[in-house]
Amino acid sequence: MRLRLLSCALAAALLAAAVSQAAAQTTSIEDLCRVHGMGGDADIAKIKAAYVAALDAGISGEELYPFVEDILEHKLDCAQLERVLASTTRLRQEGLPYFVVFSKVREGVAKDAPPALVVEAAESKVKTLFASRDVLSSLRSLGYRIRDFQNAAVIVSSYLEKGYSPRELVSEIRTKGVARAGFAALSGVLGTPPKRKDR
Repeated sequence: MRLRLLSCALAAALLAAAVSQAAAQTTSIEDLCRVHGMGGDADIAKIKAAYVAALDAGISGEELYPFVEDILEHKLDCAQLERVLASTTRLRQEGLPYFVVFSKVREGVAKDAPPALVVEAAESKVKTLFASRDVLSSLRSLGYRIRDFQNAAVIVSSYLEKGYSPRELVSEIRTKGVARAGFAALSGVLGTPPKRKDR
């Protein structure tokens, strides 16, 4: 009985700590917005909602907070920040590698690219990641095993960015195999389908 009470007390304490940590992070997001010139309450509320949605999707505060800080330092406006956060949240919800968008945005920030171009590059990466998921689904239906889905999605998205169409990727791999089709980078993350026995 005493052990059960102790367990309940510990669980309640952990829950309270998690709630207070989430509350502290969203409050600090408000402060962060104000420090970087986002003074309007309506804009801050939108950013806070997008931030909370990203946390709820499973992106950790340790990853998200510095990312938002980098974006704000680069002077993205409220709508742009909202778009970037919404994109990463969608990727996380779909099990796609959202961290690639973080890298893409940071790359644009490091190059001092205009904020609008940073957002366009991030959204373009999101589109290719969703398209890569479809390519991987098609390959899986052909019998290919996806050994590492996250890395496979990143690699396929890079081929799509080089100008290959999803249909072309699938067709080339189906007819020639991964290595002979010129997609050697996929060989480490994609298992070949079992050979069919002659009937």
